[in-house]
Amino acid sequence: MDFIMDHLLTIIIVLVVLFVVIPFLKSILSKLVLIGLILAGLIFFGVLGPDFTESSSNYVENTIRPVVTNEIDKADFHYDEASKEYKIQSASFHLIGKLNENTGEIRFKDKTYEMDVRFLQDIIKKKVQEQETNQ
Repeated sequence: MDFIMDHLLTIIIVLVVLFVVIPFLKSILSKLVLIGLILAGLIFFGVLGPDFTESSSNYVENTIRPVVTNEIDKADFHYDEASKEYKIQSASFHLIGKLNENTGEIRFKDKTYEMDVRFLQDIIKKKVQEQETNQ
């Protein structure tokens, strides 16, 4: 009995590890293995692969880009040649950025976000050229 009382903390730690920690780790490990097998199956059967990313980019090209392009064509465009800063503003959003930079600040519904604007660079350059020829 004295041995048990002297080593009570060690016995409790060992019991917690045996009955709580090890089953928890086995549970997590089994879930990770299951997720890995599912992902491997999806890649093997071609669900996730080059076609998936290609179809995603096709979706962006065919649906999102035309909407954004149409919205930008209707928006007010201002370009400051000295600072190379542009501002695209419409009723629903405004975008501020600098020419030849990959990010811009977009404000939509009273929230401001940093956004990758590389997919808009051709449109922005076209708008800058239009503004420079009109001046």
